[in-house]
Amino acid sequence: MNILVLSNSAPNYHRFFNAISLKLASEGNSVTIAYDCAYSSDANGLPALGLQCYGFSEYFSRFGAASVESEVIGSTNLNSALLSDFERGSVYGFEGGRSVAYYRKLVNALWKYFDSIIVSNRIDVIFYENISNAFAHFAWMVARHRGVKYIGLVGSRLPGRFAVVMDPFGEAGTYESYLKKIRGGGMVPPSEVTDWCVRYLDNIEKIVPDYMHFNNLDNLSLSNRYFNVMKLEKFKRAWRHRNDDHLHAFQVGDPLGLSWEMVWRNIRRKFKLPVIRKYYSNPESGDEYVLYPLHFHPESSTSILAGTYLDEYEVIRNIAFNLPFGKMLYVKDHISAYGYPSVEFYRKISVLPNVRLIAPTANTKQLIRDSLAVITLTSTVGYEALLLNKRVFLYGSVFYEFHPNVVRVDNPARLFELLVTHLDSPLVVGSDYNSDFVAAYYMGTYPGVLNFSLDDAGTAKLVEQVWPVLREVLHRAVQPDDSVELIGSGVPLSAAGQPACGG
Repeated sequence: MNILVLSNSAPNYHRFFNAISLKLASEGNSVTIAYDCAYSSDANGLPALGLQCYGFSEYFSRFGAASVESEVIGSTNLNSALLSDFERGSVYGFEGGRSVAYYRKLVNALWKYFDSIIVSNRIDVIFYENISNAFAHFAWMVARHRGVKYIGLVGSRLPGRFAVVMDPFGEAGTYESYLKKIRGGGMVPPSEVTDWCVRYLDNIEKIVPDYMHFNNLDNLSLSNRYFNVMKLEKFKRAWRHRNDDHLHAFQVGDPLGLSWEMVWRNIRRKFKLPVIRKYYSNPESGDEYVLYPLHFHPESSTSILAGTYLDEYEVIRNIAFNLPFGKMLYVKDHISAYGYPSVEFYRKISVLPNVRLIAPTANTKQLIRDSLAVITLTSTVGYEALLLNKRVFLYGSVFYEFHPNVVRVDNPARLFELLVTHLDSPLVVGSDYNSDFVAAYYMGTYPGVLNFSLDDAGTAKLVEQVWPVLREVLHRAVQPDDSVELIGSGVPLSAAGQPACGG
């Protein structure tokens, strides 16, 4: 099998993807690496792997006047794939000075780069995490155009489970397909699954997703973050690459400048906190409110799955001025992101009529329970609200979007009508449905905690845990047989109706 693995500057991800690449190669597969720039190649130790590697920044710098085919332009939203990295560049300060001509060349170069790799190496599968940036987004789009599978790993909201996703906008289809079989009587979840789901729902008040345990984004200590050997090595590496071609390293720019901006961003955050705290309000007894959780930026859950609504102040303002009279909007700050937005962002929210800005430390589950409903882009809070039998108004694309108690906000201009119609109406389904919903989610995922920030020993254990799942999914992706049905993201069901893997 010919497999293309993606590699970029995502911190520490290289340990896992390097180890998986070597494992794939040791099993007789032909493994090729596509990386974004020379800095990432160095940081990720790609030369030591002994595998065929293709660098995009070098390709981009030599790229001529070739353009994407007209049929692709007419059928594929190429510009949408730039948004995630544009937002990241805006946050970290390296998107400035890029002209219209630059972005047009970038789009053409990214498409042609992946197309040439896929064709010349006869790639069967592209492997990475779920689509989170422009580099991966273009890889996925070209793969679809060429009939090549994209396999992305992503952590689920269920503790100790992860998902395999082949379409960033289609993850919900996997779980919906399982749910239809369960609700229709065509599948009976094993007793160990139903028992697990009962325990999970009984303890939902105390459970948080795995990523909240190790993302470290709520750590405000500058000394713990930056005064360590790993950060020193990162600085030395950035210094070595200070004279690279930063213009064509579109995801990183100047790594030294990027490193400083990331430090400076956290310094600014530290000093902003005493100022923004004055804008927080306490929940008021007697308030009838809708809960809106702020999101983390930059992140794929917003820039990929809810890109139309990246300006959260505009979203919040629209909600505030379309609430039924007498209702309130509670805007809950994000425990991993508070202090990153500007002070002006907080001030503007705090003065909106009908709005209370709630501190990140407030009990989210209690806020959900006391709310009329939750309104969100793609937040996990929406998923938790469904399990707590609350209605959810949803803007973006997310794995729980098919739940009957979700109301899609397809047109913000009609928000008042949606709120008036659905806020006080009975829920469509209740706890029995949610039990099956969680069982379907469980059966569409696999055992394992996807922590890509582990050390070498931890990564080796993670690879061994993920490997049987990946081997099975790869086989099904390129050699589907008549005994399985590929649904949603491609997770197979056996003919007997039990999960072939991960159930």
